Amino acid sequence: MNVHPCPAVKVGEKEPASLITNTDQAITASLPIDPEFVDVDGLRRGWGIKRSLAYALLDEGAIKGVSLRRRGRRRGKRLFSVDSVRAFLREQMQAAK
Repeated sequence: MNVHPCPAVKVGEKEPASLITNTDQAITASLPIDPEFVDVDGLRRGWGIKRSLAYALLDEGAIKGVSLRRRGRRRGKRLFSVDSVRAFLREQMQAAK
């Protein structure tokens, strides 16, 4: 009788916490902490900048971004430059003094 110690996980389901190994934790810990670009969720998590403000700042030229999309497609992925966000925030701090 061949019994597998791990329960079956269906495609698309999250693995149970009991299946996360030290290797998984080491890989997660080694991911880049300081990305060069972030998406809207990254702006929200990192600086509390929500989508509408991000696009307003982009339109004003206060921060920089790039849209990645395939030719002929209307939708893509918008990424924002972390350096430009940090520069904008530094400018705001200097103006507040």
